[in-house]
Amino acid sequence: MNTIQQALSSKRTLKKFLSECDFVFLTTLNEQITASLTERKAEHEALEQQQKEREAKRLELLELIKAEGFSQDEFASIHTAPKAAKRKPKYQYIEGGITKYWSGVGRVPVVIQQELDAGKSLESFLIKP
Repeated sequence: MNTIQQALSSKRTLKKFLSECDFVFLTTLNEQITASLTERKAEHEALEQQQKEREAKRLELLELIKAEGFSQDEFASIHTAPKAAKRKPKYQYIEGGITKYWSGVGRVPVVIQQELDAGKSLESFLIKP
């Protein structure tokens, strides 16, 4: 809660503020607050109307779905994205006596990187058909 809200929320603080202010200033402030409040109320009512229309449309669509013999679950399952297929390994290397594979995407395995740094070519790790 900001300072202005805090001050205006307390009756005592608000009363003290109003007693210390000039009447002309308070009249101008009242007009500005009223105008802003009217705008805010219109925005709020428009948003509520949009939400009501959206809910009515949603209910209408649900009724249409039921009338056509579909279930909501059928439509919910359509939106699940298919899982991406795992890439086939392109390179093989031996680490600790175990043959391991690398698709060539992502970070280079440490064992291969060490061999590359030593002067070995990446083609030497290719899986031969």
